[in-house]
Amino acid sequence: MKKIVEQLENALDKQLSGHVDFAGRRQEQSLRFRSEVELGKFLGSADIIRDAFQAISETNMTYELHTTRSGIKVLAFNWSFDDTTPFLKEPFGLVPSNKHQILDFISTKINSVFYINKAAAEQFQRLSDDLRELEEKHINTPLIITGSSWGGHLAILSTLRLHHAIDVAESNGSKNTKRPLCITYGSPLVGDKFLQLAIAEQPQWNSFLNVVAKKDPVASFFASKTPYKPFGTFLFCTESGGHTAFDDEYTILLVLDAMKSSSYMNVLGSIRRKKMLRGASHESNMNLFRAGITLQLREVGVLDGISNDQIGEMEIEKKQIFMMERKSLKNVVDPVTKLNEMKISLTFMEWYMKVSRTTNGYYDSYKHPKTRVDFEKKQAVLSHHIMLNAYWKRFIEETNIMPQKKGSKLRKRWLFGGTNYRRIVEPLDIAEYYTKGNRNYIANRSNHYILLEKWFDEDKKQERRNKAASLTEDSCFWAHVEEALISLRNLLNGGSADVEKELAELRNFEAYVMGEINDYSLSPDVFVDGSSLMKWWNEYKRYKGNAFASEFAKYMYNKSYTNYH
Repeated sequence: MKKIVEQLENALDKQLSGHVDFAGRRQEQSLRFRSEVELGKFLGSADIIRDAFQAISETNMTYELHTTRSGIKVLAFNWSFDDTTPFLKEPFGLVPSNKHQILDFISTKINSVFYINKAAAEQFQRLSDDLRELEEKHINTPLIITGSSWGGHLAILSTLRLHHAIDVAESNGSKNTKRPLCITYGSPLVGDKFLQLAIAEQPQWNSFLNVVAKKDPVASFFASKTPYKPFGTFLFCTESGGHTAFDDEYTILLVLDAMKSSSYMNVLGSIRRKKMLRGASHESNMNLFRAGITLQLREVGVLDGISNDQIGEMEIEKKQIFMMERKSLKNVVDPVTKLNEMKISLTFMEWYMKVSRTTNGYYDSYKHPKTRVDFEKKQAVLSHHIMLNAYWKRFIEETNIMPQKKGSKLRKRWLFGGTNYRRIVEPLDIAEYYTKGNRNYIANRSNHYILLEKWFDEDKKQERRNKAASLTEDSCFWAHVEEALISLRNLLNGGSADVEKELAELRNFEAYVMGEINDYSLSPDVFVDGSSLMKWWNEYKRYKGNAFASEFAKYMYNKSYTNYH
């Protein structure tokens, strides 16, 4: 609901200058409302709501683009009586979204399939190509998308697809996009719980206002006794001008049940004439939650149709939402602040890397601390190691839920921080993995490292290096070294069932390391005496004797690595 208020406040402000930016935030303090009734009055006072409905009444085709008196673009969907027939044939027909490829822009990795009204999906499919072209022409334009009755379904689906197109544009670096605002009038619910959840997972898509007049049979066609679920903010109103807003599922469904056709233009006119009053509830013998609910229900004339028990359930629901919001606000940490905290932890890891480089190297000092001082250094960074892993695993999991190209939510600063984290911390995870006697780390690698590397590779620019990297770029380098050590020791101990295979893997490892050297992708500390790489090399050259001819062997025999910097 807060998002809708911000958008409408912003729209009202900028109507005065003939320009609307639905995506922008007001810099000054937002208006404060002392009750949802007053919020309803504010929503009802917005000219945008009347302008959008006016655009629908002037639409003669299935959809048309209009411009309001204040210069706002409105994409309006009309719905004829003939168009209603498919809905009435199968009034409760829900179909899985994967039956309609046109809807794949809504799904997320958590909710890959949802159920949607069959007739709405089929009609949207028929309009798809021309409608998509019109939508994408206005990706950088403030736009209201609106529809009444069953046309509201098309407005909702068009809005969702435009949100997705904006996500893709932003992932490719666009900074000029504008989020649409969707306003429906007497539109029935369109989908099930999983559609509701898919939209809830993407807060930037929260731009739906549903206006419902009392006694509208279409708006309440699907309510509490059906699988359909609401999303967005609902503005309930009467011809006398009463209006109030809700955005919690339980109350919306109960009020839809209680409200049973009215002229929307008359209703909106009555609302516009009502004053925005600020005052306390007269229900003095009730607690604030119950008093507020009673006032809202009386405002739209449905109080007599709702039992005390149902009001009690609403009260419980309100209290739970209130407590959850308070807890959420209490626990909210500014993402930038949290990232900065992680940078401090990463600084400790960098310190550990620096002081360990001269004695066996960073990787081997962590894997096998030899002295009490080495052990104390390792203990000093263990908590930072754990915190960094917990933070980045959670962050990547949340980021990857969104079905957006190239991890668009991972802004440059996050990707930079995540890449440094991966290159510093993953080698320590590899050290712990092989200390436990495991094999094949890469096959069991954590998904958050895989995604961080994938997003980095998609974003990086190809540059030719002429000096060694300060951090080894392949964060799995030491896993390759460990596998090479295991293959070599299998050969030395006669424990290999396939000698040719082991030798081929070692030749591949030589080529891999030489490629990294030529690209200056390794940090010089991998060649420190006592490192696992140097242990492997000393054992390998003894095993091979004078049978070396590779570029890597010549490089190592000549000790060219001493000049690698």
